[in-house]
Amino acid sequence: MRTRPADPTPRLAAADPARTLVIDQAARQELWQRIQAQQEHGEDAGGARPSRRRRLASRPLLLLAPALLVLTAAALAAGGVLQFGSPAKLPFSFDGNGREGYGALVAGTSRLLPIAAPDPHGGPPWGMRELSTSRGEGCLQIGRLLGGRLGAIGRDGAFHDDGRFHELPPRADVTGCALLDGTGRLFANVTADDRPASAWIGTGGLLGGCVPATAGPYERGLHISASERRHGIRPPAICRQSDLRNIYYGLLGPQARSITYVLGGQRHTLDTVGSDGAYMFVTTASPHQLLNFGDAGASGVVPVDGPIREIHYRDGSTCHLTAQSWKGGRYSCTPYLSEPAGYVRVGSKPTPAQVASPVHVHLTHGFGGRPALAVTFTARLPVTDVRRVYTVSWHSPTMPANVNGGTSTRTDIAAGQTVTVKIEGGPYALRGPITGKVVLQQALGAGEIEGPESVSVPVGSFAVRLP
Repeated sequence: MRTRPADPTPRLAAADPARTLVIDQAARQELWQRIQAQQEHGEDAGGARPSRRRRLASRPLLLLAPALLVLTAAALAAGGVLQFGSPAKLPFSFDGNGREGYGALVAGTSRLLPIAAPDPHGGPPWGMRELSTSRGEGCLQIGRLLGGRLGAIGRDGAFHDDGRFHELPPRADVTGCALLDGTGRLFANVTADDRPASAWIGTGGLLGGCVPATAGPYERGLHISASERRHGIRPPAICRQSDLRNIYYGLLGPQARSITYVLGGQRHTLDTVGSDGAYMFVTTASPHQLLNFGDAGASGVVPVDGPIREIHYRDGSTCHLTAQSWKGGRYSCTPYLSEPAGYVRVGSKPTPAQVASPVHVHLTHGFGGRPALAVTFTARLPVTDVRRVYTVSWHSPTMPANVNGGTSTRTDIAAGQTVTVKIEGGPYALRGPITGKVVLQQALGAGEIEGPESVSVPVGSFAVRLP
């Protein structure tokens, strides 16, 4: 009795040198069609051989499939296709306390946007991811795109220059965070200057990466202590100028139709993508541009500090950006727009009667045993997200006349909760008659808590004299 030959596919697949490559399905299909066309052409050239064709058609493709994979992989490798490396590990993450700071990442809110911006020097395009946090913030994350994943490339001093693609986790390395509107929609715009083409923003230390030659002493790691050096901290590499990019991206809302930007004296119009009004384009960076330090950039409710000049909306209106657009509010556009088109305001201004509370102060100890003050009050209104904070400000005779100290709560607070805030003088000693106040700050519009659409409602004041 003859034994049936073993299927060679598993052994061939295990020995396949291209098994770790990311296969471009479009390129694979194109190559398959080319092989089929050559096969048919060769058979027809020598005359029709029906019996041979029948034998080919009935033979299992056990050997052809691995061979096709190798040929496809070789073609893709020649075209610069990357292998996947280990996922990136980043120092900042939304895995922390969901009741303080920005909050924690809300499960199910991370999504890759349907946008791909070409890089000026080729390679994987740039993409963008959006996510939301438990305290009402929306954030953006950018990177290079490969196989439907967002990541960074091992080059420019990142990941030991291994040339591999390292996926970025959605919980870290975020930019362009802003307050969500009344419908939970994010309006955010970022100008990211002098970013390495690797898409990795680690600037030396244990993270690798590189910084521009124009970066300051701090970014270039010129003041690393002996202790830091003993722990493996090293100055970052200096990026080659040709490896630096400027990346302009954001979400303009459902009413945005397109943007117009100017580069080299030429006007370009770029349509937005999807219901979020997403846009993104990438240019090479100049050593003579305004923002040319490590991890440089700016963000705003509308695009600022970049080449974007106009936002075109679906109703035919246009926002012409001004030199003061970075201030937001009435400075954002001409003609005047109180909010970005499509933005839904959140909440209403509290009244003084709703927040007023007695404020108590007592002496305590601060850093180094220096005098400090503990300011205590009852929160009449709750704090459940980053749109609302209680702020304590004060003035001491040791401070210049136009200088005040200030600090704010950064956690959720229940209505009726007793809040204690510790204040210290910092460079100015707390001495003599000290006056201060507590206010509730609340952002109603698209600007941050300090923006033009925020309000301050007095809670109470205090005065104390220290020796």
